[in-house]
Amino acid sequence: MDFSNYTGDPVRLAVEIVNSFGWESGTEKITDVEALVALLDAAAGVWREDLPSARPDDVDGVRRLRQALRAVFEAADAHAAADEINSLLERHHAVPSLSTHGAAPHMHFEPRTGSLTDWLGVITAMGLATVIADHGIDRLGICSAHGCRDAFVDTSRNLSRRHCSATCRNRENVAAHRRRQRTR
Repeated sequence: MDFSNYTGDPVRLAVEIVNSFGWESGTEKITDVEALVALLDAAAGVWREDLPSARPDDVDGVRRLRQALRAVFEAADAHAAADEINSLLERHHAVPSLSTHGAAPHMHFEPRTGSLTDWLGVITAMGLATVIADHGIDRLGICSAHGCRDAFVDTSRNLSRRHCSATCRNRENVAAHRRRQRTR
């Protein structure tokens, strides 16, 4: 499943922000402004050039944003996810506008303030909102592999994904195979 270009990068960025903390190990990847900038350089895609510069207070701001984005992935249903997303959009001052750059007019959602944290809050919340509205809440998941709690977006055709990566999937498959071999 392909998401639109407008949605794809913000959704991938949301996943990377959520996974910037080791939910099982307790390791923090956003340790300072440089680490935040590195994450954005690697994950923001076409949005990178539009984002404001990172400031020291954005480190804590993005960590708080990470908690709120994780709540969307952990939401029990679409209603709970919508509540989290709406709260994010309000908290980060989202303002819709019709943009005419590019091939055709399209919607943008930008914060009224210029902080990096607000920009990230708005674009990631809108990306996740679009996924839920267009494809359903079941597209968002938390890895089911033992020792991993990373978030992911299921882009499979049949909603069959249970793991954040091929590494986790393979590790679980090998463990299951070994358990079966021991019981024979």
